[in-house]
Amino acid sequence: MEYESFFNFEQEPFSNVPDPRFFFSGPEHAKPFLRIMYSAHRMKGLVVLIGNAGTGKTTLSRKVLFSLLKEKEYFPGMLVLTRDEYPQFWLTSKIAQLLQIENGSTNTINKVSKRLFEMKNEGRKPVIIIDEANKLNSDTNLEELRSILNIEDEERRLITFILCGMPSLKEQISRNESLKQRIAYFITLNSLSEGSTEDYVRYRLKVAGAHDEIFTRKAFEEIYRWSKGRPRLINSICDNALLEGVMLQKKPINAEIVGLAAESLGLEVEQEIK
Repeated sequence: MEYESFFNFEQEPFSNVPDPRFFFSGPEHAKPFLRIMYSAHRMKGLVVLIGNAGTGKTTLSRKVLFSLLKEKEYFPGMLVLTRDEYPQFWLTSKIAQLLQIENGSTNTINKVSKRLFEMKNEGRKPVIIIDEANKLNSDTNLEELRSILNIEDEERRLITFILCGMPSLKEQISRNESLKQRIAYFITLNSLSEGSTEDYVRYRLKVAGAHDEIFTRKAFEEIYRWSKGRPRLINSICDNALLEGVMLQKKPINAEIVGLAAESLGLEVEQEIK
């Protein structure tokens, strides 16, 4: 069952697929984005972005990638980790592929070094985003990353890495003191405030082509109460609330419908610690 026609949307507003068009530049995400872009421009070497599940790390990283791709001076790439263990030299090999280095099993780090100097002479700035970087569990993987960061000249670093992951990433990097000392910025992505949650929902509705008031004031309060400002949960709650609205043939969406949507997701309201 589709709700786009019922609410007069041009497209789905609350998909959890990371789409740069839906990036909300609220106060919680605008500053991290600007810091990352500044680091890429200045070739700072290593930026670490952490946040709890659902806070928008992946969407932010896609926005960064999309922005870098639009500028000719950058040579961006993205690596999304899907497993918890990787063999020795796997990371170096993948980075070499992103830098468009021909396949080869020997002297990969030397080839990476040669390629980075070539790119500097061409006026290009390679930036590699590693999403789910907390899956780099082994000390070997972290040491490979450190080795590549060591490739530099007297002017600047020759590559910038943006590591995005869960809070455990901080502890993992701390195991390699040399790598830790190379961090230019350590950024924590926080959940949205109640005001930003409403602005976030309204922004996504606007991008989707909405013209009418879709949620009541009390509905926005309920969205925040259930989601605590986590974008992924906000999307899921709003998506289900819109579906409930179609089934009930009711608009705008009120607080009761939002509550039904949250319960259908099996959510529980987090109790505040006093």
